Amino acid sequence: MQLEEWHPEDIRTVYRHFPLLTIHDKASLAGQAAEAAGAQGSFWAMHDVLFTQYNEWTGLSPEEFKQWLNIAAEELELDVQRFQNDIESGRYAAEMEDAFFQGIASGILATPFLFLNGSLYQVEPSLTNLEAYIRLELLTKAQYDRYPPMTLEDDVQYIARIELEIGEIIIQLYPELAPLAVNNFIFLAQEGWFEGNPFHRIVPGVYIESGDPTGTGLGGPGYYFDDEISEALTFDDPGMVALSSSGPNTNGSQFFITLAPLPELNNSRTIFGRLIDGLDLIKSLNARQPLEDFLDPPEVVILSVTIEIR
Repeated sequence: MQLEEWHPEDIRTVYRHFPLLTIHDKASLAGQAAEAAGAQGSFWAMHDVLFTQYNEWTGLSPEEFKQWLNIAAEELELDVQRFQNDIESGRYAAEMEDAFFQGIASGILATPFLFLNGSLYQVEPSLTNLEAYIRLELLTKAQYDRYPPMTLEDDVQYIARIELEIGEIIIQLYPELAPLAVNNFIFLAQEGWFEGNPFHRIVPGVYIESGDPTGTGLGGPGYYFDDEISEALTFDDPGMVALSSSGPNTNGSQFFITLAPLPELNNSRTIFGRLIDGLDLIKSLNARQPLEDFLDPPEVVILSVTIEIR
């Protein structure tokens, strides 16, 4: 499974039966057969036979299906007599009935189904969606309970040096006009939050966006803080550094850097800095959209963010 290869220490896959007893007359028998084979170390082998050869047995009567299962057990080199005894005795019949009612109680209406961390997953279970979910779930371990303490000093300049794989960009921060945003950025930088972050959204000639360790465009530090919109700061020039948000006062860790004048954004986002070196470097980046491209290796990743006080 691709996800287990990517996250060997983070994922445990648990298979659960949900035999549709009220719809399929052989649903219980199929589940029992998998369990009987599993008792001999061949659960998944029988599971795969049942799945891939479904059209061969779906039209059989229950008694004919039992004979079909005995042949399948023989082909899998099981102890056929033991397998047959388990089926005829109904050794796993109660387990199938319990699985059905537990599934109904959990809100399962059909198969296949998927639970992630105990919650029924109701989005298309594509590799992209599942990887996004896993990354966001893992991010919760690194998130914070609240906005960080204010640690800005008076009468100093703050410079952020962002080391990328392709070079360095330098940002002059504006603590006087956006103290919450600057304090937040410095805190996250010193915590190592930005290290390894891709630029998950790149709109060539418009802006680039980062600050989400998951690369999905949906991750954040676990808290929000208020907007700081100043008429003294505008998007009339390229190289402005501002917070990404999904609405009023939803600032977190994500930020974007403009590559061109974007006056249509004036008075809508918190600007907290300006690029003073490296604009040409990032202007050459290729287009990228987070949930469309995030399984592909990013073109550029933040290696480190160093804060200088002058």
